[in-house]
Amino acid sequence: MENVLALGFSFVIFVIGLAFLITGRVAVGLLLIAASLFLAWLAFRRRREVVVQQRIEIGGDVSTQLLKCRNCGAELKKEAMEVRLGAVFISCPYCHSQYQLEEEPKW
Repeated sequence: MENVLALGFSFVIFVIGLAFLITGRVAVGLLLIAASLFLAWLAFRRRREVVVQQRIEIGGDVSTQLLKCRNCGAELKKEAMEVRLGAVFISCPYCHSQYQLEEEPKW
């Protein structure tokens, strides 16, 4: 949608620039045509993708435990973990239940 608006605005400026060229105001006409070409270039340039990576780092002493689904008892793998809104969630690949992992207090 933004590309269409930019191209439309660029076309209008280009036509006005041509009108200035025809009437003898060369400097203003060339400036408007250059501005319209710049807007067209902005509309067609490729935007870079932004990749956001989230990593889970566990501090302190960690002991590995087998995680089992509370609903069906299936083994839960680390690939089923994801971070949403700053919290760690795990989902069961069999019954599709989802749980938020919470760290137990260390006291």
